[in-house]
Amino acid sequence: MLSAGNPYVLPSVLVAAGAYLALSLVTDLSVLIRIGVLIGVGIVLPIVLNRVTGGIEASTSPDLEDAANPDAGNPDDADSNGVEEA
Repeated sequence: MLSAGNPYVLPSVLVAAGAYLALSLVTDLSVLIRIGVLIGVGIVLPIVLNRVTGGIEASTSPDLEDAANPDAGNPDDADSNGVEEA
């Protein structure tokens, strides 16, 4: 889920970096809280957004694979197994 194919990774990482810097400059929050915000916004948020919107996994569903290769798995077709019936 946290991959280059996830369109939410780059924006979330940029927002997380900005939030971390803003929290560092403006408040006196501990490092653990700032790192928690960094992880939450930079890692957890893009994964959740991708699952909610149906991102990568929706494009690799079996239905789409069958549509792309209609002859795969069809035993009635003589050309699919390379043997012609007499």
